[in-house]
Amino acid sequence: MSEFVTFTNEFGQTIEMPREDYQKKVIPHTLDLYWDQKEKLRDFAMGLVKDQFHEQAAIAADRLLELYGPIESALIFRAVVHMQAREFEQAKKILTDCLERFPSSGTACTNLAKIYAYEGEQDKAFEILTTGLHKDPNQENGLNMFVETFLQSGKREELRSRLEALSVKEGAWRPQLHLARLALTENDLLNAMKWYTVAIEGAKDRFEVVMTVTGELGQAGYVYQLIQICEKYWTPEFQYPYAGFNYANALLATDQKEKAIAILRTMQEHLPDNYKPMVDHFLARVPGAQEVEAAAQQKVETENQPGDQAAKKSWWKFWK
Repeated sequence: MSEFVTFTNEFGQTIEMPREDYQKKVIPHTLDLYWDQKEKLRDFAMGLVKDQFHEQAAIAADRLLELYGPIESALIFRAVVHMQAREFEQAKKILTDCLERFPSSGTACTNLAKIYAYEGEQDKAFEILTTGLHKDPNQENGLNMFVETFLQSGKREELRSRLEALSVKEGAWRPQLHLARLALTENDLLNAMKWYTVAIEGAKDRFEVVMTVTGELGQAGYVYQLIQICEKYWTPEFQYPYAGFNYANALLATDQKEKAIAILRTMQEHLPDNYKPMVDHFLARVPGAQEVEAAAQQKVETENQPGDQAAKKSWWKFWK
């Protein structure tokens, strides 16, 4: 655990402070400030959990239950705070109550499974974990636990069979990601691409999955397959720039510098203001990018008549 805490204050400034000072000066003030603002208090409480301020996180979690009422997310968060403080019996009680109120809560099952696993009841933990995944097959933490259990036992084929069973559940897309990863580790690129595609097409928020898939393909060195995914599923309107950066890196790796610059500039127009500078920083690290942009702009200007509307458009509009 670090002896310092890095946080953003109410004025948007990033500050690093010793844990003791943060606990004495910042936490009480911020709890008072957000006491009746449930969304801000929730975000602050999650930070307290991350930085392991158990007592203060418990105060925030109790207040969130007062503000939200016994909704699923508030109950689970309170249980997680108990779990972090190793108050497992209290956490079990809340999670059991949560499942009585919300029988379809896969997340409650996953957290309950974590407790039983910690207590050494592996069979019971696995049973509850499996139940939770059949309720909600898209739980990231639950699936990671599930997959790791089989991989540690060397049961790859059984894992594949179990994931395929989960993948046919209504709305499932994350099991398909794990099936793709399994295929990728076996150098089965054909099946990896099949499962990646199914995962993307099955997800409600495609930008998150495209970001994940392009990152994994890039790390594995499959740049042409990464480009193929982006040409089919990526758009400049994605909420975050990371898939676009993966796309640009793949284009640069395949000697398509002009197209890489063009898609980044197109993406930059659609990004929130706080992300726009990231494109400039990315391009600043690309050798010759400035010269390519200048040459392309000059080409557009010389190929169009002065009164032609096309000449007034930026060169990167023509990248497709």
